[in-house]
Amino acid sequence: MRLATRYVRRMGAAATSSVSHSAPGRTTGQFGVVVFLASDIMLFAPFFAAYFLLRSTAAEWPPEGVELDVPRALLATIVLVASSFTLLAGDRAQERGDGRGMRRWLIVTIVLGVAFLVNQFAEYTTIPFRADDHTYGSVYWGLTGLHTAHVLGGVCALGLLYIRAARTRSLDEITPWARGVSLFWHLVDVVWIAVFITIWVIR
Repeated sequence: MRLATRYVRRMGAAATSSVSHSAPGRTTGQFGVVVFLASDIMLFAPFFAAYFLLRSTAAEWPPEGVELDVPRALLATIVLVASSFTLLAGDRAQERGDGRGMRRWLIVTIVLGVAFLVNQFAEYTTIPFRADDHTYGSVYWGLTGLHTAHVLGGVCALGLLYIRAARTRSLDEITPWARGVSLFWHLVDVVWIAVFITIWVIR
């Protein structure tokens, strides 16, 4: 009887230890980030599908009078892609435990993101067509507007990450948050490359 009791106690302790080691909070957070990013991709997919569907059925695409500034969009693309590399530099600094370096690269990334937003809003003021002028206008404003909203959200997330990095005593405490923000920002950059190729290159 005593041997059985000891065996049960050992099994219970082993099970508790297994649960505590196999289900850390970070795993749940990472899974949530993956699910969120997957849902975000599905959010953009219908916009791209609508663009190519409308393009394939339109007699003239883009419509007459639509002139897009390709060099300007290319420069904005370079700025946004560069922000991914600066954020990667910040991630490397965090892995080394270099808080100052991480914050410095975060600032550079935020500045590049804001520069992209300023250019995007400035371009919106010069575009000679509105969303309700034709189907091209609808899909253009819908696709670029959705992406611009994501960049704005990403810049806010980077700002919050900077604040947390400045206040924390250990960079390890913010690792899950930093990884989530980094993945979201890289996704935003990849989506923009697809938007640029779709609207300004393929047309």
